[in-house]
Amino acid sequence: MRPEDEPERPRSDRVVMPRRLYESIFGSASGVTRPSLVPRTPTPPVPPEDTVPALREGETDVWLTEWQIEEDGYVVAVGDEIAWALYAMDQLWVGRILKVPRNVPLQLDFSADELTEVDRATRRDLRGAIVRIDQVSVRFVNDPDSRGFSVPETNGGQQHSVSSLSDRRPHRGNIIGWIVRVRS
Repeated sequence: MRPEDEPERPRSDRVVMPRRLYESIFGSASGVTRPSLVPRTPTPPVPPEDTVPALREGETDVWLTEWQIEEDGYVVAVGDEIAWALYAMDQLWVGRILKVPRNVPLQLDFSADELTEVDRATRRDLRGAIVRIDQVSVRFVNDPDSRGFSVPETNGGQQHSVSSLSDRRPHRGNIIGWIVRVRS
């Protein structure tokens, strides 16, 4: 049979290298059964979401936004005494992202000078001791209502208790904020 008489086969974009050429370049025979020589860092398992105890008398949960914490290098830990000027938090948004519902009425906003007059009217000063910190992480998904935007997965947020804002636990997705419990 002549080459022009053979049926046309689909072409592959893969280039197959002869074994001797591969060995001369890479130093060992190719094969899918050989273990990789590249050391792998095991991915830590993501623990289940922590149970959040009910608020006690005099306790308040406050939202801190991760990008503001990161940008300002702000760090607090359990046991620290704080004096914060707080503003109303968008409770509908918190309810939409968290797997387990939680009332977080206030937020610490480092950009308070950019707030509207309506937002500034919600200001509340809070003094007290930090008794709990939860890191909040979510996975982002494509927003079905707008092209090219990602939004937090609805009810996909996880809360993991940590000792400080610099203490990070394994999580899925991205850390987007912190819920800090303050006892006044």
